[in-house]
Amino acid sequence: MTARVNKLSSHARRPALLVLDPNKSDLEHIYQGLRDEYELTLIDRSGDVLDAMERKHFDVLLTNARLDGASLPELVRQVKILHPGTHYILMSTFSDVENALAAIRLGATDYLRKPFNIGELRHVLSRHLERNSLRRGLEGLRAGPSRALECIVAHDELMREVCRLAETVASTDATVLLSGETGTGKGLVSRAIHNSSPRRNGPFVEINCAAIPAPLIESELFGHERGAFTGAVARKIGRVEAASRGTLLLDEVGEMPLDMQAKMLRFLQEFSFERVGGNQKLSADVRIIAASNRDLNQAVKQGTFREDLFYRLHVIELRVPPLRDRRQDILPLADYFRERFAARYDKPVRKFSSAAQGQMLEHDWPGNVREMEHAVERAVILAAGEVIERLELANPSGLTTSPLRPAAPRPCSPDQDRPLAEYMAQCEREYLAAQLERHNGRLNRTARTLGINPKTLYLKMHRHGLNKADFRKSPPGGEPGGGQKNGKQGGSV
Repeated sequence: MTARVNKLSSHARRPALLVLDPNKSDLEHIYQGLRDEYELTLIDRSGDVLDAMERKHFDVLLTNARLDGASLPELVRQVKILHPGTHYILMSTFSDVENALAAIRLGATDYLRKPFNIGELRHVLSRHLERNSLRRGLEGLRAGPSRALECIVAHDELMREVCRLAETVASTDATVLLSGETGTGKGLVSRAIHNSSPRRNGPFVEINCAAIPAPLIESELFGHERGAFTGAVARKIGRVEAASRGTLLLDEVGEMPLDMQAKMLRFLQEFSFERVGGNQKLSADVRIIAASNRDLNQAVKQGTFREDLFYRLHVIELRVPPLRDRRQDILPLADYFRERFAARYDKPVRKFSSAAQGQMLEHDWPGNVREMEHAVERAVILAAGEVIERLELANPSGLTTSPLRPAAPRPCSPDQDRPLAEYMAQCEREYLAAQLERHNGRLNRTARTLGINPKTLYLKMHRHGLNKADFRKSPPGGEPGGGQKNGKQGGSV
């Protein structure tokens, strides 16, 4: 076997890369560019690939799409069978595109167009090695409950308690309700529960109840038969059926329409259902995890959520705290995202400045962990050197702040003692009213600014007694339909 292996010190494990290319000058180019970052094995004959992979585990196999007499699709097929955890990346010229596409259809994960520079190669490799790291983490989760929650950054005691409770309920089949603000990590907790449960080898299926139009949600959940409605040209398997022997996450369950809530209750009572347009009773063995950023108890009182369904879902409730209440997690989370995005974008960003750390600790993070993820990603992309000096952070008014720009005042202030829920409701109402007035009562534009679904905005307006007509500015002359209603001026609340 013609091979070249670089010797690296054993103090740290480097990603192992097997490179196959009949062109020895290309092999040398890759070797010179990556020898300090990867444990490289270079081969110029395709017949030696499987032998090399029998002797050693490789994180990535990088191969020329044009081989010396070997069938590339057949090689891909054998590698995927014998070494399913290895990422397979192709290097191809324009004339090899058809061959490369055939290999990708069989399971190759990516391809690079020749000629390419080492920077492009580093970017592709780092992206797939990040996926490898995630896959190994999930395999660790499947090893048992003791490691299932390690994927969650939890230095703060509030979050550590959530992890302890999640680990306790994971071994059961009990229905779990995850409550908490948008962006707190409810989806991550739900996956950790599934991955540490006896169902961890089954599917994890999720459906966002707020993102699917009301007429389609039944079909998405339970499937439909061919011809059930216009456009139903074939039978469709629903999310419930797809999650059999696994876990189904009902995300934003508080936005589920009332008529669909009744059908979901019926399913939870018997775990049987019928596809839309069908008359055959089917069953599904699924564990239900529900998540909501709404207070479902309050929704029951307001009549927007069924009480009987609430109690079916409320077997075990885990409240995921907002980021502002878990201050000890702020800097560890920021470091986690910095490392992740620095690797993804091949940026040498190694730390945050003291000013940036202070900025993050003082910020209230209304968008929670999701806001932090996007803020750090933006900071890494824009960073000019190894240190992130500041972050662009959004405050509740929609403006961005930094150490050089003070935050605008909040839309409501704690001017008197009152319950927290009442204070938060007033803040939300005033902010919604301000945005609706800003956008002249247009729901789609307002929802886009708020980063929520128009249906979610409509439900929030209904909850706070807001009407879009009250925010339509009257046209000159005060013609009818210009935003006046019951004697109120447009924009008044």
